[in-house]
Amino acid sequence: MTPIVSTVAVYRKATGELVHLTTADLAPAAGDPLLGKLTLPAGYNEQTWVWNAATKAFAEDPARVEAVLVAQVKDTAESKKMGFLSAGGAKKAEYAQKAAEVSFYDSLGGSVIAILAAVGALTPAQRRAKFGYALADAAAFGDTTITNAIERFRSGMAASDKVPSIAAAEAKGCAAIKDATTVAAKRTAYAAIDWNWKA
Repeated sequence: MTPIVSTVAVYRKATGELVHLTTADLAPAAGDPLLGKLTLPAGYNEQTWVWNAATKAFAEDPARVEAVLVAQVKDTAESKKMGFLSAGGAKKAEYAQKAAEVSFYDSLGGSVIAILAAVGALTPAQRRAKFGYALADAAAFGDTTITNAIERFRSGMAASDKVPSIAAAEAKGCAAIKDATTVAAKRTAYAAIDWNWKA
């Protein structure tokens, strides 16, 4: 069954009070002394439009439009972030540990030779503690050192660096929407969000 879509607002002529929304065929006659009718504005949405008894008309409320647009920005950002992140705590912990291993590797020297010498100077227990994932990855790929493993981790980190950019675009977009003072300006701010921005 097709849902009935209201197209007319019915209000009290004397007070401007909104009585109800209805369809054109159920609206009061044009000559009704007590009730007036007004065709709903194009794009009417009960989430963002409010009735003004003084003007006997609907208008978009900036605060409601802002709330809807900010929610849409947050939903879009979340969806985009999840395209680069894996759900689940274990995977996130793995990524964090791999990033820590890359960072520690880089801190050991300015060249691969110096870094490998520093890694070689670590005790086996220290190497396992500092490079557990890199050692396992190197063994799985048949590498003789952890250098290629670290570079694989680094490549993965480069692919996921879009998440901070998405978060920045989200924050900037929400701020611009909130700073805008009119409905039109809020919509313009929303449309101007650049999700491809990268630091």
